[in-house]
Amino acid sequence: MNERIGEERVWRPNRAARAAGWVFLFGGLAAAAYLARHHRLDLAALGLLFAVGGWRYGVHPSLATTAAGVVIRNPVRRVLVPWPQVEGAIPGSSGIIVLRTDRRPVRAWAVQKANWSHYLGKRRRADDVAEYVTHCAKRHRAAA
Repeated sequence: MNERIGEERVWRPNRAARAAGWVFLFGGLAAAAYLARHHRLDLAALGLLFAVGGWRYGVHPSLATTAAGVVIRNPVRRVLVPWPQVEGAIPGSSGIIVLRTDRRPVRAWAVQKANWSHYLGKRRRADDVAEYVTHCAKRHRAAA
């Protein structure tokens, strides 16, 4: 566990997911430009859709700890959970689940843990991130 608790930190999808996002982004833009030059605007729009999808799903998501709280950027929305509302965090196969005291939990897509890691009991990056968020939440509650 990293002992730099209290710093502002940002986690993004792993390298493979980011690389796939960039491939979709640039591939979609290149395909859209090629198809637009050949007067196929309907298919060019599809290429742009792939580019936007690559950006929103592969490059854009993040989970950040700031002085104000936990900032979650998912493909569709951005959520700020203030520290007094953060109860803890749990790693999951579809992202880190940030538990809140006053509402439903929020899922951060940026850091995910594979199902096989759960079954085999392997510790992964998602476990470290969830532990860091939980420690920060406890520290902010103790300071309040």
